Amino acid sequence: MRMPPPRKSANAPCRLVASRTLSALVAFGFTLMVSPAKAGITLPTDPLTTGVRVPPNILFILDDSGSMAFDGMPSSDASSWKNQTYVNNTVYYNPNRTYTPWLNADGTQMSGGTSYGAVYGDFNLASGNTINLADGGSCRTYNKNNNSTSGEMKDGTKVCGGVQTFYVPIDAATTSVTDRSEVYRYQIHTDGRIVRSRYGTRVQGLSGRDCGTGKSDWGSCEYVNPSSRSEADERTNYATWFSYHRTRMKAAKAGAGIAFNQLGINVRVGFRTIWGRNGSSTSGNWPSQSVPIPVGNNAGLFDNPNGADGNDNNRTRWYQRLYGTIGYNGTPLHKALDDAGKYFSSDKTTGPYGPENEVDQLSCRQNFSILTTDGYWNNLDIDVGEQDNSDGPAIATPDGDKYQYKPAAPYAAGDANTLADVAMRYWKNDLRDDLDNNVPSNDRNPAFWQHMVTFGISLGLAGTTGYNSVSEVPASFSSWPNPKDKEDSDRIDDLLHAAVNGRGDFFSAADPDAFVTGLTAALAAITERTGSFSNVSNNSATLTTGSRLFQASYISGVWTGEVAAYPISSNGIDIVSSWRASQGIPATGRKVFTSSGAFPASATTAQLASLTRTGVTNYPVSGADNAAYIAGARTLELANGGTLRNRSSLLGDVVGSSPAYVNDTNTLYVGANDGMLHAFDASNGSEVFSFIPNGIDWASLGSLSRPDYAHRYFVDGSIVVSNRVQTPGKNLLVAGLGKGGKGLFVLDVTNPGSFTESKFKWEATGSDADMGLVQSRPIIARLNNGTTALVVSNGINSSNGRAVLFVYNLETGALIKKIDTGAGSAVLDHADSNGLSAPTGWDVDGNGTLDYVYAGDMLGNVWKFNLGASQTSSWGIANSGSPLFSASYVDADGDVVRQPITGALSIAMHPTTYKTWLFFGTGRLMTAGDMESRDIQSMYGFVDDGTTLVRNGAGANLTKREVVVTGTRSGKSVRSFQENEVLPASSKGWYLDLLTPPNDLAEGERIVTNAQLLGNGRQTALITASAIPTAGACQSDGRGYINALDAFTGTSLFSSFFDVNKDGNFKDEVLTNDGKTVPIGSVDAGVGMPTTPDLMGGGEPRVCLISVTGSNGQVVTMRCQDIRNLGRVSWREIKRGG
Repeated sequence: MRMPPPRKSANAPCRLVASRTLSALVAFGFTLMVSPAKAGITLPTDPLTTGVRVPPNILFILDDSGSMAFDGMPSSDASSWKNQTYVNNTVYYNPNRTYTPWLNADGTQMSGGTSYGAVYGDFNLASGNTINLADGGSCRTYNKNNNSTSGEMKDGTKVCGGVQTFYVPIDAATTSVTDRSEVYRYQIHTDGRIVRSRYGTRVQGLSGRDCGTGKSDWGSCEYVNPSSRSEADERTNYATWFSYHRTRMKAAKAGAGIAFNQLGINVRVGFRTIWGRNGSSTSGNWPSQSVPIPVGNNAGLFDNPNGADGNDNNRTRWYQRLYGTIGYNGTPLHKALDDAGKYFSSDKTTGPYGPENEVDQLSCRQNFSILTTDGYWNNLDIDVGEQDNSDGPAIATPDGDKYQYKPAAPYAAGDANTLADVAMRYWKNDLRDDLDNNVPSNDRNPAFWQHMVTFGISLGLAGTTGYNSVSEVPASFSSWPNPKDKEDSDRIDDLLHAAVNGRGDFFSAADPDAFVTGLTAALAAITERTGSFSNVSNNSATLTTGSRLFQASYISGVWTGEVAAYPISSNGIDIVSSWRASQGIPATGRKVFTSSGAFPASATTAQLASLTRTGVTNYPVSGADNAAYIAGARTLELANGGTLRNRSSLLGDVVGSSPAYVNDTNTLYVGANDGMLHAFDASNGSEVFSFIPNGIDWASLGSLSRPDYAHRYFVDGSIVVSNRVQTPGKNLLVAGLGKGGKGLFVLDVTNPGSFTESKFKWEATGSDADMGLVQSRPIIARLNNGTTALVVSNGINSSNGRAVLFVYNLETGALIKKIDTGAGSAVLDHADSNGLSAPTGWDVDGNGTLDYVYAGDMLGNVWKFNLGASQTSSWGIANSGSPLFSASYVDADGDVVRQPITGALSIAMHPTTYKTWLFFGTGRLMTAGDMESRDIQSMYGFVDDGTTLVRNGAGANLTKREVVVTGTRSGKSVRSFQENEVLPASSKGWYLDLLTPPNDLAEGERIVTNAQLLGNGRQTALITASAIPTAGACQSDGRGYINALDAFTGTSLFSSFFDVNKDGNFKDEVLTNDGKTVPIGSVDAGVGMPTTPDLMGGGEPRVCLISVTGSNGQVVTMRCQDIRNLGRVSWREIKRGG
């Protein structure tokens, strides 16, 4: 039956090309959690497009000079009382700290050395014979080494005495002391009693406790502990310090053990000392490693000690090397860093690019050295010449782009053969000119060739420039001091300068805690990378004062997230965010809920059991402590003396969930992989509340606190919130778990500020064998029986493995209808593993109720579900139970290749025939295999009039359309579709294969997000985002296009949709094909693989803006042609009643 075109209203003067569409926007989150073992698709736990996935090389270089065995920092005056107070000597015993033994490779603490009567007396090691701190005779002399130098402790020095003494400032705010009157003296006597005294009080107090009444005596002696511990616990704390933290070497080992425990396994870690000599341990001796990274064992990965290799794996061996290091002699930093650079230049199979042979070595592997030292270098025996004040070679990328280092601030200095020159030599030169130059680069480090990045950590000493990190050094700074004239603080500045030249970072650690912080930050900088899979969203489809764009992102490696609000106007997006959600989460007093109540107080017995780690498992923690950590408590993080993973932000990574803005309450919602749905005040970014759903994997949630946490998904699906027309007087939020689990949950968010557990409505879980991973955004719509319903596609990885549509009562969660297509297989990774993709609703008669639902599936089928009757028994699959269409093509071998459909279809009524048309793209991007697939994917547009639709072979009634030319415009890759022409009269639609001309190259381009429509009656634009992943280990986060073509012909628009050169003229945005100009129809926005673009219009003069983010985390806004009849309507979300 022919239907009239939709009418305009006074409030909506713009014609919506699909005003009867009830659509869903799918999030661009296409890498999923590992699937169930019985059915579905096996999916990775990391986002696929975090960029290059090749484990980097990290070489940790520990200072093993003689001064590392000192028990003073920075002072080495062991005879002075001042050296026995922690404010002057930062490695000395501090009763305000709780000391712990060194960490084993598996995250557990070493045993031994914590008993006051049996501590380790060695200056370097936590092993060997023990001594009794209460027995002066047991405190044997110690021959530290055979190479004692001036200022070091000599043979015959006593390690301890029978009475242990330390001093504590009377004023807790004091940072240094110079007079005895400023401190309390504490002594642990041979009987274990702790005595506190003050200098010169002339009151003896206790007798027989080294106290007197003279003006130079310590008096007022009394039994007082320096902390709230018992005397026994204080002695244990002191013994632990003595065994594991007493010297610079021991403190450095403790800090390195903590920092490297936080690394996962996807790194390759080597260990060297600046002398490269033999180590020592209770397990034996290891020779100096000429191959620091053990590439011959498990490819050098820093593998987990709980793996099959046990104590023979790389992580354990690294810790053995670390803890077996001993220190003596000088500080030859030049040679140590030069040796590292030479090592990273090796092409041997045992070298840093191994274990593959030279021709198979990965060219994009990154190299990092972390150089630690407690002093000034004092060996200048490496001749590298003048490096930072001379030109580097011109180095080219595989595409021919070139870079050449030219001396400039803040890198250049006039002194040759400095440590900074060594770092520059191995940064500016191509260390492997036989490999392609495709190392990941960024603005801070533009090196795309094989090079070494240098990090420097100074333990206890500061330089003279006043700068304590690379970021503090001004870009114009050129006054580097000469480090060669004398052994002083200028040499610490040389280490900073080396980090500047090496494009790494520098940390000046005044105490052991700062050393841990600095080393942890260095490792985090190496492993993290910013990305985004979420669609951007806005708070208004019309540009007005106060318009904002919301973007969610994540940082891989550390797995924190961000949601940022950016002001947007007719001039584009502001580069400075108005707020960031990570800064709006309170340190205390958070409102975190489960369906049971406020969390963690409401945690159930089962939840606490799942959160508990005990026994031989790494990083043990009680369920209660883990629950507190998940809820935001920071006290048990490593940085605060605990054992749990450090977090720079309480907001977890946001990958597949897109921000959802609710105008009724000015609230923004997003799901994160910290296990929570977050609600933020959209005006300032402050967190309003968070909710942890029941359906997530609580045992996996407990792993968030592991220092070596490996990424998992939790609340990662799309979000939809009803408005107060759809659900009068209230807002109901629906969120899928996406990659985090099977199912979804519903909350009442009418008043987010007063949200409690009572506002939890209901949830659907994987207990239904047809429920899968709900990634796509459901539909909220009124049915023809009067019920307001939630229409949900089941998604992939249901137990039954088929494509199924669910219809629930939105208010109660009662299942109204389940419609099974029967298409799919329950066999794991079977070619027929299926799931229903994002649904789109269609109100065919314009009465405000849902009549049909359209959806694609993983097998390329397009399904039409008939919900038009008032009786649910009459609902079912239209088209006699068969798909309307199955997307596929015939390959060169004559085989039929199915084209999966991931995103939602868009629907429009033809402006002259008034028939219903469907539009979509094909492709999948879920597994590593998908990244490498070069199957042809397509865009489709066709009519739904009951005709059998055929693409291939006899009876084909879809017309082929093409990309005809590619080019470059204003530095952006662009392309054009064939010249605009109407379809033949016999054609039922069109298809366009995503192939690159002129040779129809299949580059793996595909569409995994929703199609959008924008039109004015004269012409309708189909807008899609296509992704081109780059296969192979050394490829980055891919690229893609924003496409705009004539929806009803599959050809070019009359003029380009994009103002690429920003001149305001769309007619000049053309390419030439066969002597004719054709409008530009696709633009690579430079965001990696793009997500669904966001469209906004309005302003004075009226403009159209298209904003998009992508896999590299960037946000780009471009001017677009406003082909609407201008007016204030939501022409971005094409759904009725929404």
